[in-house]
Amino acid sequence: MLGNLLRAGAAVFLLTSGLALAGSPADLPVYIEDSHAGTFYWILQSLPLNRAYGLVLIDAHSDASEILNSDSIRSQVLRAATDGALEQLARAWRSRGAIQSFNWVEPLIPSPIARVWWVPAERLTANQIERKRHEAERQINAHESASPRDEGGFGRRYDVVGLDTLLQQTMPGPLVVSVDLDFFAGETSAAGTRARVERVLDSVLRLPRLEALTFSISRPYLTSDSQADMLLYEVLRYLTHVVNVDIHYEPFLRTGEDRSEKAKELYRKRAAVPRYEIEHAGPLLRSFTLQSARRIVVGDQRERWERMLDGWQRAGNIPRLVLSVDGRPAAASDDHLVAADVPFCLRIENASDLARTQIHWKAVIAAHDSYNLTNERQGFADGAPRYLSYRDVPIDVADGRTEIQGDALVPLLDKKTGLGTLRVYCELSGPLGTYVSNMVRLSRYRGEGYVGKLTEIFNLPYVYGSALLRVEDRASADARYGADCSHFIIYGRRRGGWKIPYVNPQELLPYLDTLAEVKELRRGIAYGAEGPIPITAAMLAKGMLLHFGKHVAAVYADAHRAGVLNESTLVVHQLEGYPEITTFGAMAAKYKQIRVMTFK
Repeated sequence: MLGNLLRAGAAVFLLTSGLALAGSPADLPVYIEDSHAGTFYWILQSLPLNRAYGLVLIDAHSDASEILNSDSIRSQVLRAATDGALEQLARAWRSRGAIQSFNWVEPLIPSPIARVWWVPAERLTANQIERKRHEAERQINAHESASPRDEGGFGRRYDVVGLDTLLQQTMPGPLVVSVDLDFFAGETSAAGTRARVERVLDSVLRLPRLEALTFSISRPYLTSDSQADMLLYEVLRYLTHVVNVDIHYEPFLRTGEDRSEKAKELYRKRAAVPRYEIEHAGPLLRSFTLQSARRIVVGDQRERWERMLDGWQRAGNIPRLVLSVDGRPAAASDDHLVAADVPFCLRIENASDLARTQIHWKAVIAAHDSYNLTNERQGFADGAPRYLSYRDVPIDVADGRTEIQGDALVPLLDKKTGLGTLRVYCELSGPLGTYVSNMVRLSRYRGEGYVGKLTEIFNLPYVYGSALLRVEDRASADARYGADCSHFIIYGRRRGGWKIPYVNPQELLPYLDTLAEVKELRRGIAYGAEGPIPITAAMLAKGMLLHFGKHVAAVYADAHRAGVLNESTLVVHQLEGYPEITTFGAMAAKYKQIRVMTFK
């Protein structure tokens, strides 16, 4: 049987240049192209053919049409994969439109797609589900009587479900989710579109064993280029707010002549079949793409993409936020540090006609307190989201202003201290359209020693498995999106210039010296083998740590200048939430084994 041959074929992962699954084991690969036919080629060139995936298809159409004698396609794929010629085969098929947007799924069954869950709407009645199921089965088995497949009928492999019940389905095996933007075509308002995109993608990212996500723009099924602009903008805005996804977009690839019923209808009217052309994008998508270009990988005609971005940049009117600290513009950087006792502000530059412009300021803040980038359940952030997503929070007090003072931003930082990291940008809407500014990341800190460095990454969520986090050339807490308990502690040492790797609490021990082991608390004072355990300014500046075995914290301050470790000594740590300042007494009540340590 051909399906068995595909499954048993050489375990070739078929990763062509530019189409690797992810830059990090924790990253979700995302692929975007104009047509769903492009998703067919991406799956062939990016997923192992000998592995069984489930496909969640979020699409107004089933895309289930059968290709006559599709076993021939399967055998050609297998032969090309074995011979290392899959890329050439894909190129040839693309040029003549061998695969279409309405029939791309069927040739992928039974391998690597073993089963499909079609999501045609957010909510479906039982009758609607039954009708849709019959529709998909009829389309996918259209040629069975005239030209039977080796694998037989595929109707049992195509299920129908509403988005509202998607997470309740049992979906064994790894999942690929493919979203057609025509799913959102009925929404006309910008606010409604954003809310719906967020609902759908929030549901997608919660799916267990999600391993890949693709999008089709499907311009012929959208009302206008403006709607395509808006939908692509909302999808990219959402995706770039998720830290651990790799976004691959191919705006210039073609999949041959469109032979869909929609295209035939247009041909009869002597009308052109619309195709989305990002080079004609409006100001909102243009400016956003410029600001987010580092997150988007383009492989085909990369030079054309770069020329497009350069032309947009030279055209001007792209607003730029500039940080000023103590009255002086900060150096151009992604790494702005602001001392807590120094005034600062953000100002809009390089935008024309601000007098007639609506200005909306936004902070970008983690959507959840905790994340788990692994598939492990070790008792830390079990069940927390895997994808590290951030959300826009309006800064209403600054709306309409061309400048925002630091006092307006401090309430968005750590609630108790006003310290930590924050990302800010703005949208400007005026006679020339809506534009998005660059995003400024600033870290407000207090203190020059080790503990002062830790305050830079207050206001960031707990990220179990943060060793898997890579953002450009920064790893784990260095990227300032969050950390787990030991990486939070290690960050301060690394910021002091020491080359210490990001490791877990047990692996951290070789980099530490023991000062004392807490034997008892006597009248609230911690005693070691040699008496009360001292605290000095030099210890705090170097890093005075409390090691609990599977958890680690740092002494934050000698609250009453007692000179000894005691119940009221302030301690800082991060565990399943934002960094927290608590007391040694509270920590000692939870942990029986406490070693007082410092960095070597």
